[in-house]
Amino acid sequence: VRIPPNSNFNFNSGQYVNIIKGNLTRSYSIANSSNHKNQLEFFIKKYTNGLMSEYFFKEAKINDLLRLEGPIGSFFLRDSSLKNIIFLATGTGIAPIKAILEGLEKSHQQYQNKNLWVFIGARYKNDLFWEPNSESLNINYIPVLSRQENDWSGEKGYVQDIVIKHQIDLGNTQVYACGSNNMIKFAKELFLKNNLKENNFFSDAFVQSN
Repeated sequence: VRIPPNSNFNFNSGQYVNIIKGNLTRSYSIANSSNHKNQLEFFIKKYTNGLMSEYFFKEAKINDLLRLEGPIGSFFLRDSSLKNIIFLATGTGIAPIKAILEGLEKSHQQYQNKNLWVFIGARYKNDLFWEPNSESLNINYIPVLSRQENDWSGEKGYVQDIVIKHQIDLGNTQVYACGSNNMIKFAKELFLKNNLKENNFFSDAFVQSN
């Protein structure tokens, strides 16, 4: 989405906006960092009979006018002296994490001594559509598939369980989780039982709308 050049739209990487088309309003996380001032990127999932996704996939044209409300939300990176940062995502919950990591490219020196973990949960291999690509950050990228039975040698199961499997010191960690309500709920419960401090868990739950 192109922003008018005279607009004063400032946001923190990780926030979202409401996109308004006629009588439809839907919330989408911004998938690019705030370093890009004149455009916003989004990951849009195509839902069967989804009214807004029907517009984006079948009707949208260049130079269509859309209204935006925002920025909204508190899902953005906090300064911390902790050693580890874990990003946890399912589905299009990858969007704000992509934005945050892009933003870190500009301030990578202060994050060079941190361990950055990106755990992405999906059902099947074909559901994986993005992975981090950084030459300046120490990113451990771990995709996790819950239903792929063949042709996959990577991690299998639920993404929050795989975090525990990797034995990261959660007492020295911030967690940023974005995706389904269930994933966020179970991840928080599990991590708090494994020494994560509650004030170091940040989340943004995605709720499906027609």
